Amino acid sequence: METSKRKLTKARAGLVLSSPFFASLALQLKLIEDQECATAYTDSVVLGYNPEFIAKLSNAELKGVICHEVLHIAMLHPFRRAGRDQMIWNIACDYAINPIVKEAGFSLPAGALLDDRYKGREAEVIYNMLPKQLPEDLNLIGEVRDYKQDKSDMKSNTVKHQEKNWKITLSGAAGIAKAQGKLPARLDRMIKEMLQPKLPWGEILSRFITENAKNDFTWTQPNKRYLYSGLYLPGLNVPTLGTIAVIVDTSGSISQKELDTFSSELQSILHIYPGTEIKVIYVDTKVAHTQTIDIYDFKLNAKGGGGTDFKPGFEYIEKEAVMPSCVIYFTDGWCDSFPQAPDYPTLWVSTDRINFKPPFGEVIYIEQRE
Repeated sequence: METSKRKLTKARAGLVLSSPFFASLALQLKLIEDQECATAYTDSVVLGYNPEFIAKLSNAELKGVICHEVLHIAMLHPFRRAGRDQMIWNIACDYAINPIVKEAGFSLPAGALLDDRYKGREAEVIYNMLPKQLPEDLNLIGEVRDYKQDKSDMKSNTVKHQEKNWKITLSGAAGIAKAQGKLPARLDRMIKEMLQPKLPWGEILSRFITENAKNDFTWTQPNKRYLYSGLYLPGLNVPTLGTIAVIVDTSGSISQKELDTFSSELQSILHIYPGTEIKVIYVDTKVAHTQTIDIYDFKLNAKGGGGTDFKPGFEYIEKEAVMPSCVIYFTDGWCDSFPQAPDYPTLWVSTDRINFKPPFGEVIYIEQRE
């Protein structure tokens, strides 16, 4: 009778020609029999499996399970839990990757976690969307476990070192598969986004605002650069932004900790541009609250909690004739109700890297925090 390890080895080998991306990553994992796990798992070093679970799977389902575990690593899930509840994190990760496995043409065991509400979203976003009370019969077909560094060689096997090595491996596997025309477009896009160096969003925010600063001129301080030629031209005042409109999505996905982070960044901007006022508009499906903050009062007081609609905040700006230098919109991106593009520049700060593609403005992405 064929052993489970032999069955796994053959299934993995079968991916080499048809799915080089999944195969090259799967071949990096040590196959370890583990009677204590219910199904299978990976921590980026091993692919652990319960032999009884493997024995029950068809060859097609087994290939799907291997691809499922590989995607946990491709999405760097073993390095991203950041203190979240282990079981709920596993559920969120499964909802994130199972649709990708299916779209790549693989089968999954019956009962695999699939839900259109979570399709196209990152695990951190799904984690915060999951209900507090989860059904007890949810079917995890494979776990993701945190990478545990080898204590005998702490210097070379740190978590950051392992994550860096996997990024290099991931990039190489994607390149090989793409060269053969066997890397699905969506997966290609997701990998590119995963491997792109993440710039501090505060720096991008400051750059965006600086580029859109209104620079006032004054005749009381003439421009010395042109005085020698007899030209009396106005000098440049300290730049001011006038009024910035900040729209905050208060549909429930933005935590107080994130609001505090936003507040800190806005405080820094107010120190750079001390004459600037920030009009904060809290919006779910309607404008729930507004406040004006300046250098002396910059604590955000969020209100709301309903659904999400991007139109009300922009409509409020028009109705109240705010005339902002620019609009900064903090959101989880879970909405497709957009207004017409406004005349002023718009910067979207979103927690959804995959699904959020607004029809206007510039976008930067941040990770959801606990």
